[in-house]
Amino acid sequence: MGTGAIVDAGENGVNKKTRYFYLHLVHGILLVMLLITGAFLYVPSLRTFLGEIRWEFRYAHSLIGIGYFLFLCAALPDVVRYARNHKAWQKTFHFCLQISLGIGWTISGIYLWVNATSYLSVRQFFLQIHDMLSVFVIPWILGHIGLWYWRRCKSIRPQKKRVPEEGERDRGIQLSRRDVLRLFGGVFLAVVAGGLFRWYQPLSERFASTLASVKRKGYFRIYSVRSDNPVFNRATWQLTVDGLVERPSSFSYEELLSMRAHTFISDFHCVTGWSVTDVKWKGVSVKEIIEQVKPKEGGTYVRMYSADQLYTETYELTQLLEENVILAYELEGKPLNENQGAPLRLFHPGMYGYKSIKWVHRIEIRKERGLGYWEEKEGYDLNGYLT
Repeated sequence: MGTGAIVDAGENGVNKKTRYFYLHLVHGILLVMLLITGAFLYVPSLRTFLGEIRWEFRYAHSLIGIGYFLFLCAALPDVVRYARNHKAWQKTFHFCLQISLGIGWTISGIYLWVNATSYLSVRQFFLQIHDMLSVFVIPWILGHIGLWYWRRCKSIRPQKKRVPEEGERDRGIQLSRRDVLRLFGGVFLAVVAGGLFRWYQPLSERFASTLASVKRKGYFRIYSVRSDNPVFNRATWQLTVDGLVERPSSFSYEELLSMRAHTFISDFHCVTGWSVTDVKWKGVSVKEIIEQVKPKEGGTYVRMYSADQLYTETYELTQLLEENVILAYELEGKPLNENQGAPLRLFHPGMYGYKSIKWVHRIEIRKERGLGYWEEKEGYDLNGYLT
């Protein structure tokens, strides 16, 4: 009977060990999937590579995140039980850290998923929290794997194995207090060093002043729904204005440059939370273009088309007749570059950036409004006014 009890206990221990192994494995797989999909959504070059499937990719990232949170909730009883049986403070710390990260990702992710654009500062806060937690966990994972691998290699080296005394539990491979302090000390130094490197100012006064301006103003994060930008041929490019108008017209790039130019300095706000202050825009008045084609009765809405053949935006005609709404061809005193929508993009200072459509090549006056690209794909606000 005593022997049977020992066998049962041994089998139960093996089953628990296997269960903990698979819990650890599933946790690692879900976390890596979140980091990979998150990187594609965060890094501009990777995000533009997704093209039209970006919104499906974002949806998949959200579903994985929900699955990760549910997994943490389901595994919590086993984690607590394991921590009680293995009273090493390092394991308890790691478990608490992962639960905290999961809660932080879930709360911030839900707000970003809902995509409420009414409170820009709140959205920006949650975006920073989500990004900060994701960046923090990367060196933690790499260090965690590295230390585990080093310990494992060390443990399988030929050496005299210590036999546990009777009644002593074999705790397996453990991280020492020194290992954990080294790990998180390294993470802290990496974060500090990264921040210092980012804002490091060399001796060049010109570079230093430029960097100071960027730090003060912010910087543009380039978004595109395609992986390649439209090609601008200055000699053949034309802006077409048609639809419910008396005089459908086309304007060459040179004709637009010859028209009266308007310059405005205004802040640029993206609905995802970042802003660039005091941006200098130069271009032609949308109102003057509209007046030349003479909209017909019933033409109360406008749809603009991007040369990428995917992106469109819609507006009330009256929204574009404001004096400071322009079709910009210069940014900060220089012609628009390819990533910023060359040769022409709309700029409406009262609306979020997604309404300032890039690579504009056609303007259509319409009787019915319809939805723009992001309004249709992800339910963005139709007017996109800053609040």
